[in-house]
Amino acid sequence: MEESCKISVSQLFLLLFLSRGFSVIAFSPSIQGGGERITLITTLLSGIVQYLALTAGLALCRRGAGSSPLIAPGTVFYRVQCALYCLCAMAVAVYTAVSFLSFMAAAVYDYRYGWLVAVTFGAAGALAVCQGLEGLARGAGILAVLLGLGCVVIALGLWRQYDWLNFSLRLLAPGDTLRGAFHGFAMNGELFAFLLLSEYLRTPPGKGACAGWVGGTTLTAVAVQLLTMLTLGAYGSLRSFPVFTAVTSAGFRSFQRLDSVFLVIWVVLGLVKFTVFLALASGLAPRALFRPWSPGWAWGCGALASAAALVLWSGPEHWMEGFYRFVATGALTLLGVLLLPLLGKLLDMGGRKARR
Repeated sequence: MEESCKISVSQLFLLLFLSRGFSVIAFSPSIQGGGERITLITTLLSGIVQYLALTAGLALCRRGAGSSPLIAPGTVFYRVQCALYCLCAMAVAVYTAVSFLSFMAAAVYDYRYGWLVAVTFGAAGALAVCQGLEGLARGAGILAVLLGLGCVVIALGLWRQYDWLNFSLRLLAPGDTLRGAFHGFAMNGELFAFLLLSEYLRTPPGKGACAGWVGGTTLTAVAVQLLTMLTLGAYGSLRSFPVFTAVTSAGFRSFQRLDSVFLVIWVVLGLVKFTVFLALASGLAPRALFRPWSPGWAWGCGALASAAALVLWSGPEHWMEGFYRFVATGALTLLGVLLLPLLGKLLDMGGRKARR
């Protein structure tokens, strides 16, 4: 790729920070489960797990002059890698779409118009993919500033609702602590997204930059947990969308409710996350089939993700619950961050030995 099409490490980290932010505010204990194991302590421990996994994945991707988890094109395993990464990215895109749809249909639009939300969301994501990764990365800085201001407004609007008697550092059993720490890693698909997007970077990322990104996303998750804890207490774990429930209790003299601010944050973060993983899926699918990329891949993958989300949302409740449980197992993140890069590393080492 030409240098003009590449992006900086800071741009990529900021883009993935926004993408990860959607998962933080979209987590619903009553729908997705596992909320009893998510505490401030397990979230901090999860940050350590994520950093170790990311550095290990980057080390496995360093082969010669490249830093991609994909091996050299032209081999069968290259096509297998592309296909598996495409499926992982599509699964995260579907997770994003169904989470977005569930909230919008429950809190904003009538249930009957869920299909319209799904179609619009998929089309917006496909259109954003067609504009290119560089444009999205450049816009991430402006979006981050605007969303930061929105978060400050919400935090200030909630200050009268804070009850420090709700603050608690729950200590769990060792097994539950480990499962809670693993949950944050399992839900962070941005880890393998970063490995795949590293080929678009002008310079390779350092350990300090990786630590800063993981630390930033971890502290953001802690801040959101603290906000809902102080505002809602134990009641928050019973709500479908605890962050939104907390925001509805906020207000200033000039703004009685801040629902609209949260809605803007939700739409922007959801669209960023969906676009990132839709771009990965639509870019990897033609590689697996040895076909050139065209905008049709983005529109096709967007339509498929929207259709799958609509089926999960409108079908029996256990379909969506089962899908959430599958994502929470960490199979996607483990495969994308560690297993596929490890197999690529081993095959690359074997190939170099054979050439000698």
